[in-house]
This record gives sequence, structure tokens and C-alpha cells, in this order.
Amino acid sequence: MSQKPETLLWNRIKSKIPPSWNTTRIENRYGGGVPDVHICAEGVPFWLELKTTKTNAINIAPHQIAWNYAYCKSGGVSFYLVHPLSSPHLYLFDGVHGRELVKSGLRGVDTGSGSGVKPLWSGNSESGLVVGLLDAVKSRVGSGSGRDIEVG
Repeated sequence: MSQKPETLLWNRIKSKIPPSWNTTRIENRYGGGVPDVHICAEGVPFWLELKTTKTNAINIAPHQIAWNYAYCKSGGVSFYLVHPLSSPHLYLFDGVHGRELVKSGLRGVDTGSGSGVKPLWSGNSESGLVVGLLDAVKSRVGSGSGRDIEVG
């Protein structure tokens, strides 16, 4: 039996995650919106929702959008990690942007124009993703509940 694309994505990135990071992969088939992976890196906890797409559309369920949005607005840190299957590229987005990602997909990614959803990090390197994740997490922790800040 072949593995789900999200499982392949997780296997791709977990090999680059430092052994000092605590990671827990969640297999929740009953809904609720809880993201796929919980990580504690250098004393900082965060959640990661893994998404893959064969097109530019990003399929995020309403309960996932609601969970991530509420969690981030309460001061928690969560992200969407999106991998278009036609490319080695990865995109990391803040957890508050689920609605916008569903609406515009990867076509709506802000590539410097000032419109659309700006990724917190993007690139082809899993090692770069690890650094990008840690930078994004550390910029959020201790910033209070002000989720209107832009990090990039």
C-alpha cells in the first residue's frame, strides 16, 4: 500500500529535524482540526499542519481552519506547511491564514507584490525549513496575543 502524500512530506522533513527537537505525529481520523505534528524546539512548542496539492488549490477543512485560527489568536503558534507535488518547493504559512489559503491557493501567494498571503518561509531545502520554522516560532513566542504582526 502506498503512503499518503502528507506522510511522504513528513518523512521528507523529519530526517532534517534536529534530534533535540521533540516531535509527535498525530493521526487524528476523527476530526477536530488538531494539526498533524506537534513540535517542541529549543523550549518553544508549536503545531504544524501538513498539506500537499497536485494543483494550486489547498484543501483545508473548515474545522482545521477554525482550530488553527483560534489557537493562533489565543497566543499559540501553528503553521501550514504546503508542498505542491509537481515541485520540490515548500511553503510555510502562519496558522491564521487558512481561509485565505483555501480561497486563493498557491496562486494567491504573495511573491513581493504586497497582495495575497505571504509565506513565512519558502524554498526547496528541508534544512532551510528547519531554520525558517525556528525563526518564525521564536518571533511569535513572547509577542503577546497580537497576531496581526507580519513576519517574513
